[in-house]
Amino acid sequence: MCTLTATAVALLALSSCVDHDYDLSEDIDMTMQIGGELLTLPTSSTDAITLSQILDLDSSSSIKTVETDGEYGLAKGDYVLVQDGNSDPADYRVPEVSLGHLNGSRSETQLPEFVNTGADRITEHATPTINNVNLSDDDVTPELVSLTNAKLDVTMTFSVGFLSDDFAGTAYINEGFKAIFDPSWTIAVDPASASFLKAISANEVEFTRECAITANAPLVAKIHLVNVDLTKVPADQGLYERGHFRLQSDIESEGDISIDATGMAIGATANLNLEVITDVQDATLIEVTGVIDPDINIDPTSFTINDIPDFLSDDDNHLDIDNPMIYFTVNNNSPLSLDVNGKLTSYKNGNKLAAVGLGKAFGTSEIVVPPTSTTIFVISRKAVSGNFKNIVVPDLGSVLETIPDEILFDNITCEALPEEATFILGNTYTFKADYEAVIPLAFGADMRLHYTHEDQGWDEDLDKYNFRRVDITLTAINTLPLAMTPEVQALGRNGQTLSNVTATIEGTVAAGSIANPSSTDLKITLESTAGNLGELDGIRLVFDGVSAPEYLGENLNESQSLVFDNIKIQIIGGIIVDLND
Repeated sequence: MCTLTATAVALLALSSCVDHDYDLSEDIDMTMQIGGELLTLPTSSTDAITLSQILDLDSSSSIKTVETDGEYGLAKGDYVLVQDGNSDPADYRVPEVSLGHLNGSRSETQLPEFVNTGADRITEHATPTINNVNLSDDDVTPELVSLTNAKLDVTMTFSVGFLSDDFAGTAYINEGFKAIFDPSWTIAVDPASASFLKAISANEVEFTRECAITANAPLVAKIHLVNVDLTKVPADQGLYERGHFRLQSDIESEGDISIDATGMAIGATANLNLEVITDVQDATLIEVTGVIDPDINIDPTSFTINDIPDFLSDDDNHLDIDNPMIYFTVNNNSPLSLDVNGKLTSYKNGNKLAAVGLGKAFGTSEIVVPPTSTTIFVISRKAVSGNFKNIVVPDLGSVLETIPDEILFDNITCEALPEEATFILGNTYTFKADYEAVIPLAFGADMRLHYTHEDQGWDEDLDKYNFRRVDITLTAINTLPLAMTPEVQALGRNGQTLSNVTATIEGTVAAGSIANPSSTDLKITLESTAGNLGELDGIRLVFDGVSAPEYLGENLNESQSLVFDNIKIQIIGGIIVDLND
């Protein structure tokens, strides 16, 4: 319509008919009248005004045209707003737990009296000797909620010797001597310190050969506690309360002890006390199975919307986007299932427009990221199908009712589900998310599109022509899926609305499609209430577009257009051209 009106005025201007090189005498009256009360100009039409011309997108614009059929589920040439979100990975870890309170014990057991009956060796059976080990800490990280198993790095020394007031010789711990730990424990022998000792079950060690000891030289072995099945410990052990951890084991030592009787008189006796010492050097939890709740802090993600044309960015618009989508691709390399919640908030010129919550905490489907996986989520207003998990948020379109400068995903919480998992303490895990906003330019029933365009500078000599009224009739052929009600205003040379010119349009442009164009008759009238249209320098066109019921969800496409055909211009009151100046 802008082209149409400009063309009409150009036809009316007639300035090209005047040769300004002639030196006309000021005494000659140069006033000319063309036509009578009614002058009709020849019928004409405009070229198609395509949507690509109306939008006139810059290469840096967030709005793109689809290049191949099927991309984003759209057709080639469809318009879609695509914008990546800027985000940083979130690293998190639960540190290893070093237990601060470590206690072993010393036990002394009287052995049966050794009586020399003439043999070189005298052997007696040691009744069970009980030692204990206690490991605890009351400042364990609260990120451990409950545990059913723990792998540890606990180094203990296990020392076996004897004390005696009447024997200073050599004693022997015989092959088969055992030490039995708590049934919930799994232990391992350090072979570098004790080649004579081996683990014969998860919680038992046994001497594989006899070993000599003296009162001043006991046997010392290093034994490691490597795992505890916490389902088998008493209620006051393990992670018995959040922040509080304890392990306790009785160690039962039993077997045969011999002494070298060489040099002892027949009938002589020796009295020995078996001394067993356990000592804990360090204790660290390195891997746990249970419910873990690490502290995961995810920074806000910003989507910056660039170079949106006036056609869409007018503040008076209410863009009922049919089905905007946020692609949310998450890499979670931890063994935990993570529950994500957050808010999408739109801003324009620094002012908040609208916000919508995402996730179970806000009443939508939960956004749960499975462990050790890369998962694609699509947050959408309507259900969509594909190789992803779809989270439907019915009011998602509210953040786009006016095209914002920025969309912010913030107030993000990321928490592990209270499920059992095996977690390596001290390892760094990463929550890495890639975000992409995909907003097809298709509209719902509540869409209202307000678009203003001004066309000025028609003819600086227009005041030389005196005509009172212009009637323009035309046919609008429309393939856009929008019904448009136009308004026209007459503008003066300073861009002001002319109060002495009425400008009206009769008719509404019906919605159409490329396959089924609409055809609508319109009438434009420009009329001066001050005698002529000499002050006219342009017009302001205001379109109010709405979605047509039959085209709801139809995407805008670069090939859609508006054509003005069968344009007829009638000048009412004739034209008087004043060339005296």
